[in-house]
Amino acid sequence: MKRTPMAPGKGFKRPDAAELRKKQAEARLKVPVLRPKACKACGDRFTPARKGQAACGIECALQVVADAKAKKERIATRAAKAAARPRSWWLAKAQEDFNAYIRARDADRPCISCLRHHDGSYDAGHYLTTGARPELRFTETNVHKQCVPCNRHLHGNPVLYRAELVRRVGLPEVERLEGPHAPLKLTIPDLQALRDHYRAELRELKARIE
Repeated sequence: MKRTPMAPGKGFKRPDAAELRKKQAEARLKVPVLRPKACKACGDRFTPARKGQAACGIECALQVVADAKAKKERIATRAAKAAARPRSWWLAKAQEDFNAYIRARDADRPCISCLRHHDGSYDAGHYLTTGARPELRFTETNVHKQCVPCNRHLHGNPVLYRAELVRRVGLPEVERLEGPHAPLKLTIPDLQALRDHYRAELRELKARIE
C-alpha cells in the first residue's frame, strides 16, 4: 500500500536556505567579547583583540617572546647541568635534605645521646654510621637529632645513643638495624627522588608546626 507523506504540522514553516546561510555566516563573523587582562610583559590591563593574546602591543609581544625563549634556555641549561653532575653530588644533596628533615622531626627532642637541650648546633646523627653501614644512610630509625659534641667530638657517643634508641624505637628495631642488610645501590634517579621526597616531607612538617 502506498503511504501518503505526512503533512507539516500547523504553523510549520520550512526555513529559507538563503536565510539560513546568512545566519551561519553572521555567526562565524561574530567577534566574541573578551575580558580585560594583564599584559604578561608590562602588567598593564588591556582588552585583547583575539583569544590567546598575551601582550598589549608589539613591543610587549616581542618581550613576551624573548622571555619565553630565555626561560626555555634556562630550563635546558639546568637540565644539562643536572645531567653532567656526578652521583656523589646527588648523594650529598639527598643527604642534606634528609638530615634537615630529621632535625625538624626531632626539633622538640633533646640530643639522643646526652639527653640535653642546649643552644648549640645539632646534627642528624647516625647510630650506625654511613661509613660502617652505608645501607642504613637513609633509614629514619637509624638517624636522630644529636648535638655536635656527641656526634663529632665523642664519635657519636654510641653507648648512650643505643640506650635511648632502644627506649624510642624498641629493642627489636635496634637489633634489626644491627643485623645484616643487603647493599643499598642508589642510582642518580633514586637519589633525585629521595631528595624530592624529603624536601616535600620537610615542607609538610613545617606547615603542620606553623
